Amino acid sequence: MSAAISRQDQLLSHLFELATSTSPLPCVCLRATHSHAIKAFELSAPILALPLRGYKRALDTDGWISIKPGEIFLASGPRSVDIEHIPDSQSGEYIALSIALDKTVLDAARSLIAEPPRYARGQIASIPIAELCAPLLDWCTALLQGETMMACHAMQGVVMRLYAMGYTSLLSEPPPTLAMRIRNMVAENPARAWNSSDIENALGMSGASLRRHLAAEGESLREIIADTRLAQALQLIYATRLPIKSIAQRVGYASVSSFSKRFAARYGIEPSRIGNQ
Repeated sequence: MSAAISRQDQLLSHLFELATSTSPLPCVCLRATHSHAIKAFELSAPILALPLRGYKRALDTDGWISIKPGEIFLASGPRSVDIEHIPDSQSGEYIALSIALDKTVLDAARSLIAEPPRYARGQIASIPIAELCAPLLDWCTALLQGETMMACHAMQGVVMRLYAMGYTSLLSEPPPTLAMRIRNMVAENPARAWNSSDIENALGMSGASLRRHLAAEGESLREIIADTRLAQALQLIYATRLPIKSIAQRVGYASVSSFSKRFAARYGIEPSRIGNQ
């Protein structure tokens, strides 16, 4: 028992070290100083989130689940979820590491199973960090030593352990959609003044064909562009200390008031109230 506790303490120490690192990493440190809720947060890929200070809440079909330090939030596939971030009562900070599971890692894990599961809506869960301590510790150690390939291998071990625990939707592949292709395109350059002709040219489609395909998916180009920009803004708010004006400009808004209004309409909170500036 003491050895397990020691390894878990070592893991948490390494995670804090990654959270304060200035080196490029395959994870994002999320910070906030105000309790807040985000409605309909769109997850485009499987993620792991590890609260280090404060705690996270997520709304599932059976109600709210809480994820505190020593636990892991898993979203095993694309989906929309309501979330809350609550800072630690002593430090006044919410700090968490968010790991988007890379397609390369997921594809490597899929190659190890006999038959990939059918596509299913992503599950969300709170998992004791002790369940994944060994592969996560290997992942942290490899990153801190600059061994990127070993870190990818260790994360593959995390994915396979989760799959064995029953989170099989982690390795089901969502069907490709036109909307997702456009979201990925806009996310690479959210400040660009995107219009229909830009998208049509990039995809080699006519305007009528583009609108018809998006309508079949229940999507509109205007909303895809706006939603992708706001999602990028949300990540910048959590992961940087940039002023709101700079964040607005980086995602294509010349007016801070217009940006704040659209952000609040989308997520149910003004960007300044998250408290990371």
